Amino acid sequence: MTRRFYIPETNIDGREVTLDESETRHLRDVLRMEPGEEVRVFDGAGAEYSCAIRAIEKRSARLRILTRVEPAAPESPLDLTVAAAITKGDRFDLVVQKSVELGVRRLIPLLAARCDVKIKDGGKRVERWRKIALESSKQCGRAYVMKIDEIRSPSALFEQIDDGRGILFFSERDGAGFPAERAGAQIIAIFGPEGGWDDAELELARETGATVVTLGGRILRAETAAIGITAILQHRLGDLR
Repeated sequence: MTRRFYIPETNIDGREVTLDESETRHLRDVLRMEPGEEVRVFDGAGAEYSCAIRAIEKRSARLRILTRVEPAAPESPLDLTVAAAITKGDRFDLVVQKSVELGVRRLIPLLAARCDVKIKDGGKRVERWRKIALESSKQCGRAYVMKIDEIRSPSALFEQIDDGRGILFFSERDGAGFPAERAGAQIIAIFGPEGGWDDAELELARETGATVVTLGGRILRAETAAIGITAILQHRLGDLR
């Protein structure tokens, strides 16, 4: 089994790579690897390299780049952003993990009007989700680390969107069927809370020009909807065949 480690681009110096303290600790103390062994490293922006361990120190490890390699999980041609309402407890952790596995480029946590969640230490929660995204990238073979934004409201999200092209707003009511196809390679898919969108949020989506979509046939939990429909989008418009 090939061991994979994350290194930011700033830690690549010519043909040498330096692992930070956390990755070094995992290499040395958990995996008990030794100089001379080969590993793979990825930079979170899509590049992956085969490397040989040169030296393992207390707070860092130095690796020599042997060659650039193709990641086990190539990036989808669909530039997909998922904006999903936060759920109770640690259920949103699953949305983060599965979004990485399904090739999402960016995840935006939403605090909608009907979210039955009280956010305490929002910054710490976002940091936790970013760590989950990194670990998921290691495990699923992606060389790209999914970006996770700070928590925001739906209105704040729509303020940053120039127009509604490529925006799919999934609602339990007042929408049309799933569009047969979409032009372009960039999509924002927006998923609401278990309590549904309130009238003001739904109206705001329409004013922005988003396509409001209502799917029939199943009653889905919020996290199930985000994961399941993301898979459908990758099948229809991405590389999940």
